[in-house]
Amino acid sequence: RDTTRQTTQSRDRQGQRGKTNEREHTERSYVSRAFERWVACVVRRPVECVRSPASPRVFLLWDTQSGIMNMLAAARGWQCTGASIACRGARTFAVSATPKESVVPEGSESDGQPGTFYARDLEIKVDSPENIKPLPEDLTELSFGKDFSPHVFKVCWSAAKGWGTPKVKPFESLSIHPAAPVIHYGVGCFEGMKAYASESEEGDILLFRPDMNLKRFNFSMSRLSLPAFDEKEFLGCLKRMLQVDKDHVPRAPGYSLYLRPFAAGTTATLGVAPPADCEINVIACPVGPYYAGGLVPIDVLLDEDHVRAFPGGTGQYKVGGNYAPTLQHLQRASKEFDCKQVLYTLPGQEASTLNERYVAECGAMNMFFLLENGASGERELVTPPLDGTILAGVTRDTILQLCGEWDDFKVSERMISVREIEEHASEGNLVEVFGSGTACIIQPIKCLVKDNGARINVRENTGEDKLSDKIYKAITDIQYGRVKHRWSESIYAP
Repeated sequence: RDTTRQTTQSRDRQGQRGKTNEREHTERSYVSRAFERWVACVVRRPVECVRSPASPRVFLLWDTQSGIMNMLAAARGWQCTGASIACRGARTFAVSATPKESVVPEGSESDGQPGTFYARDLEIKVDSPENIKPLPEDLTELSFGKDFSPHVFKVCWSAAKGWGTPKVKPFESLSIHPAAPVIHYGVGCFEGMKAYASESEEGDILLFRPDMNLKRFNFSMSRLSLPAFDEKEFLGCLKRMLQVDKDHVPRAPGYSLYLRPFAAGTTATLGVAPPADCEINVIACPVGPYYAGGLVPIDVLLDEDHVRAFPGGTGQYKVGGNYAPTLQHLQRASKEFDCKQVLYTLPGQEASTLNERYVAECGAMNMFFLLENGASGERELVTPPLDGTILAGVTRDTILQLCGEWDDFKVSERMISVREIEEHASEGNLVEVFGSGTACIIQPIKCLVKDNGARINVRENTGEDKLSDKIYKAITDIQYGRVKHRWSESIYAP
């Protein structure tokens, strides 16, 4: 009887365990479907759900490849636990952007899917000579962004197959599904970089700090849940494309071949979700100076009512949503104030500075202010810090490094208010103001125009050498190979 009773109790316990295991299996299967696949889609790495030993209602998502989950941040209902992220129950979550957000790690090659494309696999199809339009004899006929080189680079990705074969092929229009998320939800980003005809090596073509552009491109793609790529492999493909189109790199001072890599989510669905398909393209434009007048100072409208980007938003990413809303302000600046650009400002973030406005950046340029202390004569070059609202410009970083090496004045990345700028201008100590960017390199500014018509004037030239001229010469000497430098890279270098 005792044996029978024990056997019956044992069977009851097994039955209860069986029901519990079935319930746990069902619950885990739900979590697996709801989270494993979704997170794997976001981070492009395999993950596995494991029940937490500390709580029956907590599941741990493990990165099964490296044990590190460094992509997901500020997720509601999630808790970072070392090499895992815990989710309580089956709550949904959203990923938030912060200035400290890291670049997506290089893609994995799990499940047989390539984690990147490779330059060694590049397929090249050259257009027939009769279809290729040569550069005009008079390079002044070139208009920025309107004339294109004869070939493009393209590579596609899908969640099912990973990266496809990279290709260089004749220039053609894109074919895209009308429901693609790049059209409806702005799931697209881009880069801007240039190739220069070397003035020291006949026939050579140089790229300027391409590693920074491709790293930023990866960074922007990560914010849009687009897949990562290996930057060195991408650069190898880009160099091969430039070798094909080398005759379309203008050989004249101030001219270059502008490169526009861009990525787009192309999934054929209207659902708001990370794209299951995307493609990267690179087009190129032979260009002259961004502003035909060269380094001629311009007026800029100082906008104290609108913002280009706000803390916690997408200002640090090169996405289209940062640019399209500025076009209306740019149009108004031109029509009403005869200004070429708009300088945006941000309200103060502290209780004591809520009524202040602080400089952010122009729609197409980072900003620099050369200030002078009236009493000591000491100078300071100021640019707003990378607080998440400012794009980390390649030219911006170059200026900071060069000026730091020269050690002629103090170089600061700090907030600067409109009031501080006005005070320096009123005392004649606003020495120089200029913008920087890949397209323009350096653009001097002579006046900041306020909405009420008031003008904040930069100090008139007293005959001294201008810092903007010195910076422009230093950068272009490197870009065109007049000076050997680690930032200049030949397209023929391995």
